[in-house]
Amino acid sequence: MKKYARILLFTVMTVSAAFAAGGENSASASPAASAQVQAVPAASEVFINGQEVKFDAYNINGNNYFKLRDLAKALDGTGKSFAVDWDSAGNRINLLPGQAYKPVGGELAVLERLDKKKATVAASGILVNGRQVALTAYNIGGNNYFKLRDLSRQLDFPVTWRSYDNTIQIITYPNVSVTAVNAVAQARTSADYYYSNWFRPSERYLFRTGDRINLLEIKDQTIYIQQFAADFSKLEETTVRMELPLFGGFHMDDDGNYYIVYGQENMEESDDKTVYRVVKYDASWTNTGQADITGVYVSRPFDGSNLTMDSSGGKLVIHSARLRYVTPDDGLRHQSNISFLIDTGSMAVLQKGGQWPDNHVSHSFATYVRFDGDRIVYADHGDAYPRGFVLQVEEYGSITKTIDLALFPGNTGDNYTGAYLGGLESSASNYLVAGSNSVFTYPAYRSSQNVFLSVVPKTAHNIMDVKTVMLTDHPANSDIRIRETHLSRVNENKFVLLWREYHENTSDQALYYAVVDGQGEILQKPVKLAGVPSPGNMTPLVQGNTLTWYFSVSDTRGRSNRQNVIEFYTLKVD
Repeated sequence: MKKYARILLFTVMTVSAAFAAGGENSASASPAASAQVQAVPAASEVFINGQEVKFDAYNINGNNYFKLRDLAKALDGTGKSFAVDWDSAGNRINLLPGQAYKPVGGELAVLERLDKKKATVAASGILVNGRQVALTAYNIGGNNYFKLRDLSRQLDFPVTWRSYDNTIQIITYPNVSVTAVNAVAQARTSADYYYSNWFRPSERYLFRTGDRINLLEIKDQTIYIQQFAADFSKLEETTVRMELPLFGGFHMDDDGNYYIVYGQENMEESDDKTVYRVVKYDASWTNTGQADITGVYVSRPFDGSNLTMDSSGGKLVIHSARLRYVTPDDGLRHQSNISFLIDTGSMAVLQKGGQWPDNHVSHSFATYVRFDGDRIVYADHGDAYPRGFVLQVEEYGSITKTIDLALFPGNTGDNYTGAYLGGLESSASNYLVAGSNSVFTYPAYRSSQNVFLSVVPKTAHNIMDVKTVMLTDHPANSDIRIRETHLSRVNENKFVLLWREYHENTSDQALYYAVVDGQGEILQKPVKLAGVPSPGNMTPLVQGNTLTWYFSVSDTRGRSNRQNVIEFYTLKVD
């Protein structure tokens, strides 16, 4: 379990100074040995891997100070535990990272009320693994207090500060690194995984160009692209105006070209109106070509689903959903999937779905697509035709395989399925489809979900050939809900599943990950990363054997001294 440590912190610093040190001013000068300064009771919330722990702390000149043994006790048993050894002869403390802490009594004792006190510079020397280090320390009431940022740097545990709720976050998982970036313009909230009965397009992307990491976000009809160095220091920002009112998705091909799908409503049902525009950009975000798509039986694009793209061999495939024209039989506008194939050289439209595409699914609440050589592989979440998860394979313009992965109980067209589709990838011999599905007898709407991985051999003919791997085993009457799932391809034989579990009765939530091979065999059993935010509605960036995503909350309270902050999380998988 993660430990939340709540400290009361009186904040007198500017945001930029405070955040640079996770609620501390990292630029403050070293205090003079004879200096006596004011220490005020602390007043921020500190979260250590997700569980609350209260302890006494002080704020001195805009920096947070903790008792060393309190922090050692709070981190004990985590991936960043450290022992505290006292060398009385040398009047020095030796910190031993990775070793268990031995309590001496009185750790984490919290007074009901803390008062302002005078603090003097502490004289104790500090060693880390026998090496002399520089740590700022004060003696307050007979106890030594150490600057949190100094300890974070020397003991290698990340500390970040969030302005929107005045909290300090500490993550101690050995394979998770955290880097916080201040003054990031136009940051959107990353708590945007809105998939109730149906999904929606992502408006956030991470991608890499050369040695730079790029963050793309949509806001107010503008595309913001921020560039960061490998260490996540911000470099520059570019903006691009959207060409149509609706944003569908972004993709970068292997040659470094960018593609964005725009759309606009067509409630008048004109076959001549451009409903989709697929724009190709070069590395400088110059429009180098576009495909305007008309006459595809669409009154509203991107309706009730997400959008995914893939590229290979000079072709771009797009898979999404739309609201159709009014059906004469019942006077209703129905929803179904739609796909396009584009020649990336000429931007000519090679294939476009119309009223009844070959890969028709209705309703289609989530859509994924991947190239597999000359094949195009589609995965859809249907509630009627079919009512289930379905995988389809297209070869040379025709659907050659349609394989049901899971069929849902209930009435045809009932939007509630209790299931959520999270990703599609291809290994050497299988197609892998991830998501979550309810354990329930219809119509048990409050049933819990479990995470699954469907392993579909490329030679499969029907559902009997599909192997289903369950990553969780929650009972039907559990209060656990799992809607957010991700599937990332590290290489042809290593795939990472990420998912967020939410307890409906308590609102507790946690991120989990597992690793599988191309046959669906589990390489790493599920690991809980409590306190680590989930990616939300974006695809994690894969770099070697790491996955990177980010957490952000746009501070909209109108305070001039508040800035948007992004926390980049990187998970390393073996």
